[in-house]
Amino acid sequence: MIEYLKNNYFAGLKSSPLRSINYTLGFVCAYAAVALVVGVRSGLFKPAIVDAETAFAVPFSLFLFPSFLEESFFRGVLIPNGAKERGLRFTVSIALISSILFVLWHPLNALTINRGAQGTFLNPFFLFIAFCLGLACSLSYIYSKSLWAAVMIHWVTVCVWVLFLGGRNLLLE
Repeated sequence: MIEYLKNNYFAGLKSSPLRSINYTLGFVCAYAAVALVVGVRSGLFKPAIVDAETAFAVPFSLFLFPSFLEESFFRGVLIPNGAKERGLRFTVSIALISSILFVLWHPLNALTINRGAQGTFLNPFFLFIAFCLGLACSLSYIYSKSLWAAVMIHWVTVCVWVLFLGGRNLLLE
């Protein structure tokens, strides 16, 4: 297990997020397009700007959890570094498995740990957007071999949602 973490998780922390930047940008743009359409049409995204005090604290809290901790597990631990070299079938399979587990984590979290998140984390539109985010983060991690690429995508996504699109900052409530 220690060797696996060394060759995967810790290797992903050492790798530059700029590696395969064109793929990462492509995954981000595809995700953003889908998320915006689904989020606006479903009413999940509502333009709103949080107050200045909240705006200052949110990016710091959202970096650690959910971004860094969730990406550490769902990408850094679950996806082997070098997945792309195992072929397209493996790449797609491992990205889907990681993304599905990422989605399942949200209702589990809402039903056990963070009951105040049930309205959001049980919403099928939210779960679909979370799945798309999981795919974008998984594929970015697979192609860049950098955990930081996935962490940054996740972090920017939740910051934009909470700061500008009416998302609930579940950590500050």
